[in-house]
Amino acid sequence: MLFTEMLTEVPTRPPYNTIPGGGPEIRDLETLIQALNYQIQHPILYNDSPQIGTPINAILDWPMATKAGFAAFIRDDVNEVFKHMLEYWGHYLKTRESVQPMTTDAGGWLSQDAQIQEAGLSNFLDTYIVPDPKDPIHYGFTSWDQFFTRDFKHGLRPLACPHDDNVIVSATESTPFYIRRNVQLRDTFWVKNPDGRSKYSLADMLGDEGKAQQFVGGTVYQAFLSADSYHNWHAPVSGSYTECPKIINGAYYSEPLMWGFSPDKGIAHPDIGADALSQSYISAVAKRGVAYIQADNPDIGLMAVVMIGMAEVSSVDFFDKPNGFKKGDKIGRFHFGGSTHCLIFGPNVKLSFNLDAIPNPGVQNPGSPIHVLSRLATVNPSNC
Repeated sequence: MLFTEMLTEVPTRPPYNTIPGGGPEIRDLETLIQALNYQIQHPILYNDSPQIGTPINAILDWPMATKAGFAAFIRDDVNEVFKHMLEYWGHYLKTRESVQPMTTDAGGWLSQDAQIQEAGLSNFLDTYIVPDPKDPIHYGFTSWDQFFTRDFKHGLRPLACPHDDNVIVSATESTPFYIRRNVQLRDTFWVKNPDGRSKYSLADMLGDEGKAQQFVGGTVYQAFLSADSYHNWHAPVSGSYTECPKIINGAYYSEPLMWGFSPDKGIAHPDIGADALSQSYISAVAKRGVAYIQADNPDIGLMAVVMIGMAEVSSVDFFDKPNGFKKGDKIGRFHFGGSTHCLIFGPNVKLSFNLDAIPNPGVQNPGSPIHVLSRLATVNPSNC
């Protein structure tokens, strides 16, 4: 009933009469099921829409912005079905059949047009390690997943201040979304606040009220990884896990009403990026991986890393690091699609963020990506 209702709640006027990325908006349940069934048996085609790399998210973009969509996609039983569906698709995207759109031909992910349009794909052969640069069609890639989890060429992303533990580096190649100080144990992350700024609810983000207590009054930094870019994560500090990272199952396509067709206040402006504007919300409800790092630098101490799968990004993959790690070591990756992440610091950590890289730390920032391993913030004075 909710799925039928959400398809009818989507307005028929432009731009809501078309799916972002192309095609008419789906208006009946049978067609929706057929579209989803088709997609999980096919690779991810290149397009230059805001939904690049997330075709299921594009199909559900407008429906998830309705009241019925909100009610449907927050349900555990609905998300269990999507979990199995996306796991099936994830296996497919590791097969040779999925490599078809990884091509230099027109319309492919490696085409000249794609390299011009998408910052994460520009100068591809000079930027990334490829299996076979002499292969004129696929550059040696044998699956979508192999393409998606590619590495930068050595030296292209140098580690900032490797011998200075006062310098915290960017864990990902990502665009800053928000910096929130004095975060609370529980907060109204699902409503639009009077100042228009995002709030974070630590107990909901971490799924553990006891551990969340240690970060009350601290700082959350959040940044978004584009679907066309680099999706491995690196240690922001030197240290070790205090326990094995955990995966929290959650919602895949839940979007808060404040960014939908029926906000509690103000004019409706549904997010064409589906969950791009609601990243603080999905930090508390989406499938995510949580790791606690005891930093070698006592002035940083315990911090948390939350890796969040946006929409169909359902694979959050932490690497085993039983002996600890150095700042800059690779510690995990996402598989397929865009994603977001949070770094959480305790209340006594005196952070000075790199404002050249993050020019508007007090607002949701649509700026340029910060390079992975570059200086993100410092604690204490640093001569580096």
